[in-house]
Amino acid sequence: MPAENAILNSDYHHQVTCPAAQIDIDFWKKPRGVSVPDDELDFLLVPDAVEAMAVAEVARQVHGYQADAAAPISAALMATMGGMLPGILLYDHLVHGRRDGDPRIEFGTIGVSLYKGPNERYAEPLVQQAIDIDIAGRVTLVIDDLGDRGGTMAFLKDYIAGQGAGTVLTLALYMKPTALEVCPADFHFGEVEQDTWIITPREMVETLVKRVPVWRERGAGQAECRRRLVEIIGYPSWLADSYLPRLFAG
Repeated sequence: MPAENAILNSDYHHQVTCPAAQIDIDFWKKPRGVSVPDDELDFLLVPDAVEAMAVAEVARQVHGYQADAAAPISAALMATMGGMLPGILLYDHLVHGRRDGDPRIEFGTIGVSLYKGPNERYAEPLVQQAIDIDIAGRVTLVIDDLGDRGGTMAFLKDYIAGQGAGTVLTLALYMKPTALEVCPADFHFGEVEQDTWIITPREMVETLVKRVPVWRERGAGQAECRRRLVEIIGYPSWLADSYLPRLFAG
């Protein structure tokens, strides 16, 4: 391994496994994922504490907008599934932590999906659940965890505007270069490379059960898959050990 990559991997693993008090939030604003053998993707595991800090940062951005805007945000839609965890954390900041005079933001959901799994996309975004709150004429914030190629966010903006929202603003924790060109989020925390698969706390199992079979088909045994998950990506050993035997059974 080149010395530069060894240093980057060392920094990554420290940040993935360190106590919350040692987290370097600047590292997580432009993090580099890690590569595994025989895989075209890099992987970036985002710990719970990092997600909470990232949400707090974008919440501060929204508070600033609310303080200055002639028409502040009064509705927010969490895009399922990606927007659910950041949305729930944002609710605490934006509803209970709102400043005096700011309107209470009503939270709802919209179900949309573009990905079947890591690097597997549907041809078009699928609306799987209708908007469940009244957004007519309201400044509406759309919450997601990631802007990948910008297609989902652009689709959501057009769709929600077509459902009667007055203004549609967007928020994502992480943005990739293509998304920044196609549909930049109004609020975001960090940026990652295009070929990086971000593993958020809500999809650790999903990524494991969808990627391990790919590695297995390419010749990796159970011990090698465990090494990739735990020693390279940074998965907790107990989580890898919970699912790997089942994925290699039969």
